[in-house]
Amino acid sequence: MNGNAFALNVAVSAGASLAVFLVAFAVGVRRGRHRGVDVAWGLAFTAVALGGYLLSAGHGDPGRRLLATVLVVVWGLRLSAHIWWRSRGAPEDPRYAAMLARAPEGAARTRYALRIVYLLQAALVWFVSLPVQAAQYIPRPPGALAAAG
Repeated sequence: MNGNAFALNVAVSAGASLAVFLVAFAVGVRRGRHRGVDVAWGLAFTAVALGGYLLSAGHGDPGRRLLATVLVVVWGLRLSAHIWWRSRGAPEDPRYAAMLARAPEGAARTRYALRIVYLLQAALVWFVSLPVQAAQYIPRPPGALAAAG
């Protein structure tokens, strides 16, 4: 595994996750509810996997890179679509309503939502996706264990 290429990938994936959640934050502020952050979860994994696929070109086994990427993209898009469909037209999620009720009104509540709801989840997506990012840099093709999985 090329350490410099992987380090760049890790940094870009953090940026991709952050970008998805910042867009979700802007939408949440505009709509006045933050339940859409759950839709962003799967989209952020998709963005990280696609970015990692592009950045790992020439570094990992092409089959393994493609397999890891396709599995995450299919899962992420399905998850986001399911959550969006289930929550369309619904009021604020009770979890976020309770969490945000602890913050002061106005701009302080908006900053609280950014920190506690969006930035935290962006960091979690980045951390949880590290195995996918690493898998895209493994030089050997998937073996029998991967096929069974």
